[in-house]
Amino acid sequence: MRKTRFISVCLCVVAVSACTRSAEQAKRDYIERGDKYAQANNLDAAIIEYRNAIQRDPKFAEAYQKLATTYVSRGDGPNALRNAVTAADLSPDSPDAQLQAGNLLLVAGKFDDAKARAEKVLAKSPQSARARVLLASAMAGLKDVDTAVKELEEAIRLDPKQAAAYASLAVLKAGQGDRAAAEKTFQQAIAADPTSVSARLALAQFYWVSGRTADAEAGMKEAIKVAPSDQRANGLLSVFYQLTGRAAEAEPYLRTAAEAEPTGAATIRLADYYVAQNRHEAATPLLNRAKTDGKYGPIASIRLAELAQLDGRPDEAISIVDGVLKADPKNVMALSAKADLLRRQRKLDDASKAADAAIAADRMSPSAKLARGRVLVAQGHLAEAEQAFKETLQLSPRAAAPQVELARLHVQTGASDSVELATKAAKADPGSLSTRLTLVRALAQKRDYAEAQETLKVLLKAAPESPAVHALMGTVLMKTGDTAGARAEYDKALERDPLQLEAIEGLTSLDFKAQHGPAAIARLESLLERAPRNAGVLMLSAAAYASVKDLPRAEQSLLKALEVDPGLMPAYGTLGRIYLVQNKLDAAKAQFEKMVAAQEKPVAALTMVGMIEQMQSRLPEAEQTFQKVLRLDPRAGVAANNLAWIYAERGANLDTALQLAQAAKAAMPDQPQVNDTLGWVYFKKDMLPMALSTLQHTLELDSNNGPASYHLALVYEKSGNRAEAKRLLQQSLKLNPSADFSADAKRRLETLGS
Repeated sequence: MRKTRFISVCLCVVAVSACTRSAEQAKRDYIERGDKYAQANNLDAAIIEYRNAIQRDPKFAEAYQKLATTYVSRGDGPNALRNAVTAADLSPDSPDAQLQAGNLLLVAGKFDDAKARAEKVLAKSPQSARARVLLASAMAGLKDVDTAVKELEEAIRLDPKQAAAYASLAVLKAGQGDRAAAEKTFQQAIAADPTSVSARLALAQFYWVSGRTADAEAGMKEAIKVAPSDQRANGLLSVFYQLTGRAAEAEPYLRTAAEAEPTGAATIRLADYYVAQNRHEAATPLLNRAKTDGKYGPIASIRLAELAQLDGRPDEAISIVDGVLKADPKNVMALSAKADLLRRQRKLDDASKAADAAIAADRMSPSAKLARGRVLVAQGHLAEAEQAFKETLQLSPRAAAPQVELARLHVQTGASDSVELATKAAKADPGSLSTRLTLVRALAQKRDYAEAQETLKVLLKAAPESPAVHALMGTVLMKTGDTAGARAEYDKALERDPLQLEAIEGLTSLDFKAQHGPAAIARLESLLERAPRNAGVLMLSAAAYASVKDLPRAEQSLLKALEVDPGLMPAYGTLGRIYLVQNKLDAAKAQFEKMVAAQEKPVAALTMVGMIEQMQSRLPEAEQTFQKVLRLDPRAGVAANNLAWIYAERGANLDTALQLAQAAKAAMPDQPQVNDTLGWVYFKKDMLPMALSTLQHTLELDSNNGPASYHLALVYEKSGNRAEAKRLLQQSLKLNPSADFSADAKRRLETLGS
């Protein structure tokens, strides 16, 4: 009996031992498979295998550590940090685990926690140079530079051949203003490890920021001699050439980097370079190659969608992004891109839904917040947009894009700090063409044309094939009176992009001023044959036809423009004036009422009905119609503006009038009539400082605006500035001698003693 029991116990022990070995072997098998996937750059598969190992053993520190490393390779910082910290907590005696966690904490800006990890290693291994470097970096982050310098010096003493320690010490010396010591230390880093590409690039960057561009270029080329295929060296030199007006010299280095990474980030950077050079045919095959990559495929697909949009294939653009979302419905990057594409296609309701979906997928995503802010700008909700951009910056303080958008917003609204913001944005993203174009527009808005031209000259060296740069140079030259130079730049823009709207508008304006109206119209008609649904060209065509008194064709162009884009607010006013001149108000009203009956959400048609009623002085009916429009779409800018005007003229509902006028201003910040309405409401509410600044801005937008001159005169009169009041009353009568306000203007002039 005892023997039987003994045998039974032995069998149990053997079974438990076999199970233990089986579990141990299973988790090792997962790790081994994960390592193979990681070596093959199949990061998603590697992550699955490492997670399987953790399921087998939730305290398996090695699996957490490998998982963290894989997330670093995939660019997923939060997951990398979480797994690295778990690995370090599970293996407190492992220096590698502590240092991995510490360095990721450093990147995340958690300097106290990084310091604690370094000190934990040093408590057991005081001679660890790597731990000293980590501690020094943490102390630098905590603004204790003296301690950081001491720790780096100790790290160098412990390991004199550690180039990274020299480079970090040199950065601190430079930060302390000791450039000579910094340069010497950078050179010591290279001497410690002549094969270190990082050390050579650090010295080159030091030269670059010090203004020693020739030394910087030479240093980068030395790094490439050490490692000809190194992506960092080739990438940095390509950026250097692009930012110093030598963009053509960047291409071979970008191509070298792309050859080393045929489906990765370097290939996408080369494609971006070609797009910036307007060489879409060169970018497309690169992106098609990269879209097969497990890590960078979605990015490449989104770039292809952007190219389709740029090349006039909007449906294809959305289809490409939807393909990414089919595979990953909560891909924040794809949802944000879809919102941006729909915004550019003026499908603002759908764009708003896509932006909301991006935020729902990740409420802490800067790209989702940024996309939502851009949609809000397009919808005219500028205050909400500004808040969205500020939230983006809170999530990503160093990001350039939200700074750029804030700058554009302030340029759009004519804010006094527009140049300051645009300059800051340009410094944050010096390689962005659109950012520096925003700076030029801010400078031009402030009439600093000399500085605007200097900035554009640099841009033309960096991007000689950019239609936008040539077009903006044309606009700046036209403002300075250089019509020949302006025409030449507009022509260059249209050679590169026949539908560049700023260039088309500029050339049309120059042609009409030179009495060459038929040539301007012929050009516009040719463009419409190529792009019959281009709302911008349709609007320019309408203005051209109206200039030569061809009102029927102007009317047709405006109706087509509104069919393409019902939110094209300036078209309504122009169309209304055409009907008024033609004495077709009743017939036009009947036509638009039929459209109202036929449409589910007839915002555009109903707005035109209200405008016609207003022109016919049927103000109660117009008031009711605009109220209907705003019930359909509370963001309808024209209806809000016109209803605010009706209330202000009547002297009733002034609080509501102010809300409506402010909403209209948000929707159409640069429309003189909208600014005039807002200023007039401020005047009616006796808010004279606000009325003064708003009406002054109206005349900045349109110096020939008679009603605004009259309204501003009344503000000055009430403020006691009789001289300015007289001047503006005289100006209003000169501009509009038979306007409704003319009798009152003459009476006031007599009172003022003219």
